[in-house]
Amino acid sequence: MLIRVVCVAGAPGKGERIPMLPDKPAPRTVYLLPADYPKPRRPFPILRYDPQRADGQPDLYYDPQTLNQTQLLLAWRSYKLKRYNQLRWRVALLQKAPSIYYFAFNGEAQIIDFNPALSNAVQILGRPKPRRGMPVLEIVLPENRQFFKEELQMVLEGHAIQLQRAIGSRYAEVHMFPLSKRHQVYAYYALDTTIYRRLLETTMRQQAFYETILGHLREGIILLDTDSRVLYLNSAAEYILGEEASALVGTKCVLEPQDGILTYKERPLLATSVSLPDQRMLLIIRDLSDLWEVEKQHTLLRKAIDEAPYGVLIIEKRDETLQAVYHNQTFAEWMLRHSTDPLKALYDRLPRHTQKRIPTRLSDRKSFQMLLRGSKKNQGWTHLLAIFFPIDLKTPKGDTELYWAVVLQDQSEVYQAAQKQRRLEQHHQQLIIEAQEKERQHLAEELHDNLGMLLSVLKMELSTIIQDIPPASALRTKLQSLSARLDEVVQTVRLTSHQLMPPLVEHFGLIPSLEALLRRFRAVTGMQIHLQVDGEETPLPLIKVLHIYRIIQELINNALRHAKAQNLYIHLHYQKHRLVIEIYDDGKGYDPASVQKEGIGLRNILGRLRILRAHWENLSAPGCGARYRIEVPILRRKP
Repeated sequence: MLIRVVCVAGAPGKGERIPMLPDKPAPRTVYLLPADYPKPRRPFPILRYDPQRADGQPDLYYDPQTLNQTQLLLAWRSYKLKRYNQLRWRVALLQKAPSIYYFAFNGEAQIIDFNPALSNAVQILGRPKPRRGMPVLEIVLPENRQFFKEELQMVLEGHAIQLQRAIGSRYAEVHMFPLSKRHQVYAYYALDTTIYRRLLETTMRQQAFYETILGHLREGIILLDTDSRVLYLNSAAEYILGEEASALVGTKCVLEPQDGILTYKERPLLATSVSLPDQRMLLIIRDLSDLWEVEKQHTLLRKAIDEAPYGVLIIEKRDETLQAVYHNQTFAEWMLRHSTDPLKALYDRLPRHTQKRIPTRLSDRKSFQMLLRGSKKNQGWTHLLAIFFPIDLKTPKGDTELYWAVVLQDQSEVYQAAQKQRRLEQHHQQLIIEAQEKERQHLAEELHDNLGMLLSVLKMELSTIIQDIPPASALRTKLQSLSARLDEVVQTVRLTSHQLMPPLVEHFGLIPSLEALLRRFRAVTGMQIHLQVDGEETPLPLIKVLHIYRIIQELINNALRHAKAQNLYIHLHYQKHRLVIEIYDDGKGYDPASVQKEGIGLRNILGRLRILRAHWENLSAPGCGARYRIEVPILRRKP
């Protein structure tokens, strides 16, 4: 093949000029053209003028003195090889690109070439596998077939088409154009834009989402330009400023773009300014009106608690430990005179047995009360009522924080007044009981000395009269019956005298006196009375022994009069710090709530119990007999 020099531009020698060559060819460059080509084609193979490099790279450079057909042929083949490699790379790209779908078709709309990506995509869509000679419409989805026919007609008429098309569940950018009108070859290729489309849709949704968020934020958002003119504001800013966006956009901002507390229309606002990269300004405002009201209420409440005449302590339970988080000034004045730890100061004022129960009471999460005792001289109070109640707070995470509030109320004056009233009542009751005991003693002496003596004289005179009457006389029988009745009266008077003033209490103590009393009751009434004593008898003051004796005596009398019982049981349990008395019978019983009026005997019992500071329980029930439980505190002296 002969190669001719088409043009020499700026190089030594003359060359053939063809009109289609560039008007301003590169300087010192030779353009080559095969001799049998009637017209030159672009791009042209070239040789650059460089005699020094022509020997080493004859396919790129030339020397006019040595230029020949061999060098021209070598340059031409080198050019064709480069062109072949370029075409091979393009074909490889079409064959291997996973998101480029290509096929070529002829004027009869039949496939003449396609790449593997198209074959895979068509089969995924459920269409038949493409092959050469197959009509193009067979690989087109039914829903796209009508549009494709119109587009195919336009391409066959010589037009190029570019459009966006949904193919199944994916999207593609489609190009259809003629490749060779003379040979009637047309090309179709589609670039898969599904990812970009979805990214665009996601971006648009995010933008709409962000605009929705901005519209629903409680903080007002105002976008300002470099001249502080309003470019945008959300609905919260409209509400805070009391103006519509249409009236503010484009105008000078009514707020200064600065950080801090601002006042607008007598409303406190918190403003924060943020500088943007494009020199614009973002102003974030928040209405503090509600917050100010809450803060004002909190301040008033805090001040009221701090200056209140009662102590307040807040305890937090964290990791199974208790920690004081707040106490007011009154609590500090009452409890922290000699300590800096509020919890320790509170515990120190509780009895030891109460301290042991505190963890259990706190774990139950139920309100309870305790009485603290102090000294007027050291603490400034004598009695404080501590009220514990739980507080549960929900955290933003949904967890629950456990707190305890302790409120201390000064009960010193109340207890002093109650103690004074109790002492007066006890003194009054003591005077009444002493008067009753003196009267009992007087009555006992009168019954024993006077009435008993008169009955004895009457008995002696009656015995004398009976001796003077004949034995078979009916009168003698009646007088003997009367004498027996008189003996019963004497016995009853003697028993009543002993009940009024038991002589053994003063000299022998409680247990022997009770045993003697029970023997007399058994002899007179016939009721079985059982006495049981547990523990070692504790010596008690005579006045206490007398009160206990009178209480038991009155309960026995009640059983004799009302219970209709066969057996009566008396248990005395001497414990370390108390005497427990249990009295019960097997009678008919009664409902304590049904007793509407207290009798003299019950009032005497309650009065003596108050003097003894005893705890009283009436456990009686209908059909189960009468049952009483009395706990009398005992103060033991150290040996």
